[in-house]
Amino acid sequence: MRKILLSTVIYAGLLFSACSTTKSPELQKLEARKEVLELSTKRNQLRIDLEKEKANNAQLKKNVQSLNAQANKKTDKFSASNPNSTAKQASETAKLLRDVEKANRKLEASERKSNKIQKDIDKVQEKINKLSKQIEFVDKTKS
Repeated sequence: MRKILLSTVIYAGLLFSACSTTKSPELQKLEARKEVLELSTKRNQLRIDLEKEKANNAQLKKNVQSLNAQANKKTDKFSASNPNSTAKQASETAKLLRDVEKANRKLEASERKSNKIQKDIDKVQEKINKLSKQIEFVDKTKS
């Protein structure tokens, strides 16, 4: 009798533990919706970051264009008549060219950052789409 009682308790415990790990479709749907909301919040924050970076990028482009125009004007006007003034002009032009190079690097970094943010937005959107399909599937199985 003890063996039967003991085996019954063990089987009941196994059955209870096996059934407790499965989630109801309603709970799965709610968890998926919660995750969709969290991902939507993350996606919206990334979009805000992207817009800020685009504004920064536009400002950097204007700066780079003006520096490039100045550099194009300065590099053409060297005269060999006065070596001291030519050396001074050359050093000023070299400084301007360094500034142009620095501005171009900042612009390139800004563009890379914008591309990275856009890729992150795309990844989050894919996750949202996948979870939305999961929610729809749970809704259809429930009906």
